[in-house]
Amino acid sequence: MNATTQNTIHRTCSVAVFCAIIALQPQKATAATLSNGWNYAIDSFSDGVTGPQIGGGAFEFYGIAVKETSDTAFIAINSNLSLAGYADTAALRGNINYGDLFFNFSGQNFNTANANGSLFGIRFAEGNDSGVATTGVYSNVTAKSVTKTNSGFTNLNQFNTVVASQGGTPSMGDLAATDPYFEQTGNWTVLNSIAAGKKVGEINFLTPATLNALGLNFAQFNAVGSQTIGFSFNKSAMPSGSYIANFFAECANDAIAIKSSFEASSPEAVPEPATWLGTFAGFGILGMGAAKRKIKGKIS
Repeated sequence: MNATTQNTIHRTCSVAVFCAIIALQPQKATAATLSNGWNYAIDSFSDGVTGPQIGGGAFEFYGIAVKETSDTAFIAINSNLSLAGYADTAALRGNINYGDLFFNFSGQNFNTANANGSLFGIRFAEGNDSGVATTGVYSNVTAKSVTKTNSGFTNLNQFNTVVASQGGTPSMGDLAATDPYFEQTGNWTVLNSIAAGKKVGEINFLTPATLNALGLNFAQFNAVGSQTIGFSFNKSAMPSGSYIANFFAECANDAIAIKSSFEASSPEAVPEPATWLGTFAGFGILGMGAAKRKIKGKIS
């Protein structure tokens, strides 16, 4: 199926027809791919750079998925990079991890939103080089590059050139590898870590069992990395509306972005307590039923 046909489907098909097409072509995912309440962005499987290896190594990012209820957002990442990071003596700390996850609701490109301090960010990898002290959700975020101290790429153009020269296919999930949303050239211009921000919420990590019960299924897109990382946060920490969310490895050896949106939080919604996850796991089917009743699917 070519790109023109896919765009036509997104504009004109009903939810039922769209889901039927996805079921027939489980290996593909494009912007706003909705499945069981999760919105998926699937990255190229051949653009992670791990030493001389292109594709399939420790820095291969396969996909990101987002799901929401009236008061909670769920994030899932499928990758080969664990939260413990990747040992590398060439890195300043001897370890390279995930950068931070950024949300941009401004409609501006990343650098402009960064200059205006209008980004939101989530530090989810406790051992990374983030400029904020703890994991959690942050507002009024500015970003910095940590690729130089992590033996990484100088800019995205260098990354794209290396991947393509070795037969890989660079991409960024819902964005093309060369999308002007990000700065492509210059020295140390990959902004992949929170420099500063105001903490506005906590994150709760999710077990594989909880993610499965919530209907997560990266395998339907053949995204079968060794690591699936999940966490949730209260949606009141961020605005509603359309956004682009993205994260890089600290070395910029792979990256992924997703285009999606959050609906407004329910005015009567009560913030979810930390014990919700334990209750969900303990009550199994009852918890899953409640979650499904609250989920509002969408195709943006």
